[in-house]
Amino acid sequence: MAGIQEVLTIGFIIIFIFFIPRLFKTDNVQAHKKIASQSQISGKKRLGIVISLFLPLTMVFILKPWEENLLLFLFVGIFPVALGWAGVWVKDGFKNNKK
Repeated sequence: MAGIQEVLTIGFIIIFIFFIPRLFKTDNVQAHKKIASQSQISGKKRLGIVISLFLPLTMVFILKPWEENLLLFLFVGIFPVALGWAGVWVKDGFKNNKK
């Protein structure tokens, strides 16, 4: 049989899920459309995300950094991904600055 603490916990969860979002609801349709348009990811960025996942995973299986090749793994597996996303971040910053 459920105790009072479990019942109150489930009650609070229901309140947070259903009633709290209604309190903070905004009627600003323009802000919602702007957020929705910004959240779409282009095909190039999706490809970059996939490559960012597969490059380090491939290097893990090839170099086995837990044995001796940790530094080589960092330079071949992690550093190119970090450098690539840093370039994308800077490029997007310049693009947003022109608007």
